[in-house]
Amino acid sequence: MAKKKVKGTSSKSPKLNFKIENPHAGGVDIGSRSNWVSIGLEEEQTKEFGVFTEDHHALCKWLVSKGITSVAMESTGFYWKQLFLMLQSYGIQVYLVNASFTKNIRNRKPSDMADSQWIWKMHTVGLLPASFQPDFFTEELRSYSRLRQRLIQGSARCVNQVQKCLILMNLQLPLVLSDITGKSGKKIIEAIVGGERDGNKLANLADPRVKTDKATIAKALTGFWKDNHLFELKQHWQRYHFYQTQIAQVDEQIEDLLKNRVVQTGQRELVYKSTHKKRKQKNAPNVSIDTYAYQLSDGVDLMQVEGISYSFVLSFLAEVGMDLSSFPTFKHFVSWLCLCPNRKMSGGKVLSSRTQKNKSRLRQEFCRAAVAIGKKKDSALGSFYRRMSFQHDKGVAIVATARKLAIIVYNMVQKGQAYRPESSEQYQLKLRTQKIKHIQRTIAKFDVKEEELGFAFN
Repeated sequence: MAKKKVKGTSSKSPKLNFKIENPHAGGVDIGSRSNWVSIGLEEEQTKEFGVFTEDHHALCKWLVSKGITSVAMESTGFYWKQLFLMLQSYGIQVYLVNASFTKNIRNRKPSDMADSQWIWKMHTVGLLPASFQPDFFTEELRSYSRLRQRLIQGSARCVNQVQKCLILMNLQLPLVLSDITGKSGKKIIEAIVGGERDGNKLANLADPRVKTDKATIAKALTGFWKDNHLFELKQHWQRYHFYQTQIAQVDEQIEDLLKNRVVQTGQRELVYKSTHKKRKQKNAPNVSIDTYAYQLSDGVDLMQVEGISYSFVLSFLAEVGMDLSSFPTFKHFVSWLCLCPNRKMSGGKVLSSRTQKNKSRLRQEFCRAAVAIGKKKDSALGSFYRRMSFQHDKGVAIVATARKLAIIVYNMVQKGQAYRPESSEQYQLKLRTQKIKHIQRTIAKFDVKEEELGFAFN
């Protein structure tokens, strides 16, 4: 029985044609032990190379001999880094792509060779956008900044262990001092490690500015002295000082790198005059980071923006630098930070608008700055944060405020715009005007009469 032809359809199946965007393209699947490279679907067009330096050179020479000018690879851990740089040194344009853009395909055999061929297919038709990659200076500063963050985390773990040892001996130092690694806390712990056991003598080491009286501190420092806990306390305390020494050394490296950079670019002549009254936090870099950021941005003072700290400026310089030309608009920048809604629609209905999950360090810095902004009273951004928190929840407020902050920073850096903050009163007045216009539009839309409102207009 012949099949009945459906009205409006053709007996011939339609052909889906893709335009070739990159005719001389290659695809690389990165691995820890080998790298698979494909420049076509034939057997001789797919090869496996090792991961040693000579193997990287052989891979690059093979691609050059085949006339390949563009290569796409997945961002697999940190194994891609050296091959990425070597391909660039051979004059090949490299696209580092998000692995999620290549994996979400069904009925594809999971093998390294098949992955490289699939990457080649998608890159040939231009379906793989390149991820943002910083310049060499920003890359070097990024390595120092991330190392510094790891050292701070290690130092924090040591402080937690020191506090645990004190509590196990019933030395309630954290109850009488807000920071056991402050001036008073350091003197007291150094004395304990040095052999002092008298609570009154230990209490006298506290700074006179400490609010807790000496008698209470002496009671807090009278405990059960255990040799094993004292030995462990000494070990963690020495490790804490070791971490602090390493952090200071990293700060020196960052200082030298930034100083050489502003000299090379001729931006050292810019004189920075601080107008903010922000004090450095405990883990802030021991570098004039606000001055260097001002010089590298040709006179843009990010420290004027509320919520932005010295640590934020260092992270911003290290993660993206002061050249945001890779992001055509602020929308691209906000999307890269995953601070915009990831809208999923089906049948004209919005299924979800949650932001994408992202572990970007710069995104985390923007979110921390948003939390700090929420505590500001006379600030338009602070009022916006509290309004979002009341209408939705704290998580939504943090992301929404971080997005606004990212737009402000983008416009300041990329367009050279000065920061002109609104006061809380100005923001409330603008919000009132918007509400009134919305009410007027609603009244006009439904043709509401005066007597239907239940009160008279003045």
